[in-house]
Amino acid sequence: MDMRLFTALFSALPLILAQHHVKCPTETIQAEEGDDVTLRFDLDPRVNLEDYTLDVRRTDLDEVVHAYRHGKDLTDPQMERYRDRTTLIHEDLSRGIVTLQISSVQLKDSGPYRCFVLGLRAGCTTVLNVVKKVQHNKTKTDDVMTTTSPPNPDAQTVNVGAVVGGVLGAVVLIIIIIVLVKRGIIRRSEERLRGRREQEPEMEGGGGGEEPAEAAC
Repeated sequence: MDMRLFTALFSALPLILAQHHVKCPTETIQAEEGDDVTLRFDLDPRVNLEDYTLDVRRTDLDEVVHAYRHGKDLTDPQMERYRDRTTLIHEDLSRGIVTLQISSVQLKDSGPYRCFVLGLRAGCTTVLNVVKKVQHNKTKTDDVMTTTSPPNPDAQTVNVGAVVGGVLGAVVLIIIIIVLVKRGIIRRSEERLRGRREQEPEMEGGGGGEEPAEAAC
């Protein structure tokens, strides 16, 4: 009886284990050259993974990015490119979370990453996309130059010069107007004086003609 029960449980074990699955980010993880990237895989339902065997692999290269066996990180099966650049957070394993940090990512680190927990036959794949940092910096610099342009001392000098020039021009114009007005007044005064001088001889000549008439009488 016990043997039958054991056989039944052993036969049902794959079905029981198959109930677990790993959840990955649904969107592509975006990063820039030189950034540190964190890949997170959540087991559902949560199980303490400290005593399990798990791998994170590049499925496009069929190479191991990080290996965890019997409570320890192994470097032997690890791809040379990722050595000394990956860190598995052991504290998260007790909560059923696989957190893998990759430092200073490069363009060649772009690709699909699959986390697989061997004992639970559960895994999932997420995608990392690394872009050049220069592209982002150039765009960011252009935005800063457009939105926050520094003051231009030459422009301030031109503005001050324009104001001073305008004031001086107005003063000169006022002086010219005053001079023209004064010249007009002087000209009219000269004309009036000239007219008076022309009238005085006529008046004197008319008076001399009457005197002989009185003498005749």
